[in-house]
Amino acid sequence: MRFALLFAFVGFALLGPQAAMAATTCSGFMEAFARAAPNLKAQFVRPVLVRRGPSDPGSEARDLVSEYSIDARLFCNGERFLRFEAQVASSADPKQREGYYFIQEAAALAAFRWPRPRAAQTIQALTLEAAEYLRASRERGDVFVAGKTERRAGKDGDIAVFWTETERTFILVAPGE
Repeated sequence: MRFALLFAFVGFALLGPQAAMAATTCSGFMEAFARAAPNLKAQFVRPVLVRRGPSDPGSEARDLVSEYSIDARLFCNGERFLRFEAQVASSADPKQREGYYFIQEAAALAAFRWPRPRAAQTIQALTLEAAEYLRASRERGDVFVAGKTERRAGKDGDIAVFWTETERTFILVAPGE
C-alpha cells in the first residue's frame, strides 16, 4: 500500500494529475460518472442475478439505475475497472436517446478523464460511423446486418459503438495488462 501511494505521488509530482490517475478504479469511475452527469441521478447497484453470456472470472457487475430506462452495466474485478456497457433499442423514444447520449458522455468522461468537448466529439464521430456502417451493411445484404466502430484511447483503454437493426451498444474497455 505504501509503495502504491509513493508511486501515485511521484507520478502526480512528475507528470501531473492526469498521468497519476491513468488507471481508473471502479469507485473512481462511479464517482466521476455521477459528477459528469448529475441530471441522470445515476446509481450503480448490485443486481440480484447477472448472467448475460460469458463473464470474466472474478468479475462482478453493477447495474446503472437512472432517470432513463437505459440498460447499462459496470464490470469490475475488485476495485479494478474492466468495462462499461450501455444498450438502448434502436426504436427508443427521444427521451431514451437523450439519456443514452448522457450516459455515453458521462462514461467517457469518467473512464478517460477527457474534457467534455473531446468526449462529445468522439461519441458523435463514433455514432455517425456506426450509422454509416449499418447503412452499408444493409445495402450489401450482409447475413448479420451491423455497424461497428471503435477507437483506441491508448493507456486509457478502448471505446466502441456497435449498432444492429434492433439495438445500439456503447462499450468502454480498460487497457490490457
